[in-house]
Amino acid sequence: MPKLLIPMLVTALAACSSGEEPGAKGILQLGGVVDRTGDIANPNWYSAIVMAQDQMNHALDSAGYKDLAFDITLRDSKNTKSLAISLAQELVAGGAKALVLDSSPNTEGVASLNYDPDPARRVGVPTVSMAASSPFLNNPDDESTDPIVRAARRDADGWVFRTSMSALPQTRVIMNILMQRGIADKEQLKISVLGTKNAFGVGYVSALAGAAKDVRPPGAPAPIVEGIFYVPSGAGGVPTDYNFADELNRLVDDVTELTDEDGDKIGEATYRSPPDAIIDASNSGHNINVTKNYSGSIPLLHHDTFRRAQVIEGLGSAADGQAGTSPVLFEPGPSGEAFTRALERVGAFELGAFDAVAYDAAAVLMLASLVASAPLQDPTAVTPAQIRDALAKINEPSGDIVRPGDDGFAQAVSLIAQGRPINYEGASGSCDFDAEGNVLMKVAHWKIEQRLFRDLAMFDCVQPTCPLVPDP
Repeated sequence: MPKLLIPMLVTALAACSSGEEPGAKGILQLGGVVDRTGDIANPNWYSAIVMAQDQMNHALDSAGYKDLAFDITLRDSKNTKSLAISLAQELVAGGAKALVLDSSPNTEGVASLNYDPDPARRVGVPTVSMAASSPFLNNPDDESTDPIVRAARRDADGWVFRTSMSALPQTRVIMNILMQRGIADKEQLKISVLGTKNAFGVGYVSALAGAAKDVRPPGAPAPIVEGIFYVPSGAGGVPTDYNFADELNRLVDDVTELTDEDGDKIGEATYRSPPDAIIDASNSGHNINVTKNYSGSIPLLHHDTFRRAQVIEGLGSAADGQAGTSPVLFEPGPSGEAFTRALERVGAFELGAFDAVAYDAAAVLMLASLVASAPLQDPTAVTPAQIRDALAKINEPSGDIVRPGDDGFAQAVSLIAQGRPINYEGASGSCDFDAEGNVLMKVAHWKIEQRLFRDLAMFDCVQPTCPLVPDP
């Protein structure tokens, strides 16, 4: 998709979602705490969320449905956990009945509020995250030593959902790629990961260790997966111009650093040959400098935060040849195509990671709100708990398929008004939530060529082993 230079678009769209009431309609208030200026921000996230809101409001208006409109009030998390928590509390206090959230640390922080010993701090609203891929989240078996974090990750009350997929399936794709290259078969396999010292980075290393073990032949030595962690930008974090020289040296040396599930060093470092592969799982605001300062010969693969236009702009010709994995930018077929056409029409920037996922996060919350409020004379009286429960009812296998866009949402409104079940097939994938609130989707193996991202292969991670999708 070509880049469309309309620089004030996101600002204008965000202003539309900041509380203006469309006429005298009843307003169903939702909220979003999404990075706009921090180290993971993508320029299309706000645009995609507001586009979903506007499409749904157009569908409701055309149908004359209960004189109802949605208002998704967006706030900039700056990808700072403490700020995300306070903004979430502020939005809920202002009437938001559900929230779109962004990263894993921010999601974990807001989820922790639901299990805070102080009832006054609890938010008690469903959240759908669009950039939270930590395998620690929505894990009913989590064993964190912090009781509140453990409760938030287990989420027994079922408040936490995400249209972003856990990184666990992506680690299986990484191992499939390393197997294809003959790397994963090495007798003494070692992989080093540069990651953030938080729920995402530490969780990614844990998941990769499991995936690496799964592909080893019987009797082979256990693989070594080393985590080199850093504190991302924000309060007490590294600046975005940090060069990562120390971390890169530690990645490629013949020392293996041992860390626990919090990313802290444990025991004595051991000596061994350098790693066979390096994975860059740094934040979007940092991976440009990581790549600029890496000059080694050990194969380097990037995580999904690398897949955005700003990376190519920052690296220039040095971007060519970089490779990695990411969830597909959009689901191939009518749902993804409807989304990309609409996003292009509103003047969005070149499509990047999690744009479709951000759109779907807003879409599923609005659809669930409509399903939950359908029996009510006043749909704005719907409760957060009712919306939470309805998130499991928007993907009924027996329901009529509804898709993104004006037409798709109009069909959804009509079906819900008739009391008929729906099955939402989203821009990013099926958006079928499992019992823990997770989704599965396809994953792409990509490479940058002539300053463009090109998909080399696609893996179907809706299936447990993430098999390669055959070429059509």
